[in-house]
Amino acid sequence: MCAENSYLFSVPSVEKAPEKYDDRVGELNDFYRNIAVEQLREDDTLRAQGLEQLRDWIAKHPHIQKCRTDAPFLLRFLRGKKYLINTATETLERYLVARVMYPQWFTKLDIEEPQLAGLVDTGYLFPLPERDSQGRALVFNETGQLDPSKFTASDVARIHMMVNESFFDTNEVQCAGLVLVYDLSGMTMGQLSLVTLNEIRVLASFMNKAFPLRIQEIHFVNTPGATLQIANFALALLSEKLRERVFCHKNWDECYTKVDKNLLPKEFGGKIPKADMIDAFKKRCQKMRGRMLLVDEMDIEVTKDSKYWQENSDIELESGAVGSFRQLTVD
Repeated sequence: MCAENSYLFSVPSVEKAPEKYDDRVGELNDFYRNIAVEQLREDDTLRAQGLEQLRDWIAKHPHIQKCRTDAPFLLRFLRGKKYLINTATETLERYLVARVMYPQWFTKLDIEEPQLAGLVDTGYLFPLPERDSQGRALVFNETGQLDPSKFTASDVARIHMMVNESFFDTNEVQCAGLVLVYDLSGMTMGQLSLVTLNEIRVLASFMNKAFPLRIQEIHFVNTPGATLQIANFALALLSEKLRERVFCHKNWDECYTKVDKNLLPKEFGGKIPKADMIDAFKKRCQKMRGRMLLVDEMDIEVTKDSKYWQENSDIELESGAVGSFRQLTVD
């Protein structure tokens, strides 16, 4: 696991063309350097060229008003797209657009905001402190902790973004990626009613086209049969690559064949109590508060005649999408 670096707790500039660029980034240890070389084709020359190209693109972009240009931020997109510059620039553009068009989901990532802080305290979603044998970070969800009478779909989206922002700028996550583990026991129809089908479509589009890092696996455990129809609807909207990385387990013993249970909270077979993991996450968010709030300052002009506005308008979903691929099932 990479050592913590103080740059993660600083507040970068959002000036799109600063006089001097911030190149502070943590050193890769041998484990993650090998991943970067073998999986991402990264070397010092390619990394320097990629940063220069992205910065030049941002500086010349006619609609970007403010954007981070520090190395850790840009490496999210370069590494996430394996240094394919055209793909990295499009993903970054869509990342910025999402925050303009849907601020209720992607901004105000403030651990001191009562609603978001309250959801964090429930233990609904938090990162796990240790990495797996492949160096990947894990995020844990306990769906039953969400009270739909107290929290909204916007709260749920924002806590996911806050978890992501808490480690998006680290070498280990950028190189090795993420594993998501969702305990769906206790899921209710009230929770499902928080989000509309069109919102599911928009969020799926974000995952497909604007999410800067690689999701390596998604594990659903204790999936209620009543939720499978909606789950398969959402799955239909994901890219083929993401769909193939989704696993549905009928119980924890089955999940343990794919996920190291020692990394999970103590209440789910691991070693560290859930409360300790949540507390560590809260402290990290507090230290990174200024960096997370900077998301709100980045800006891009999105006009009603742009392709992004048209893509994300309230159009009807295509019929017949569900059922054209392997669906989630529970034995």
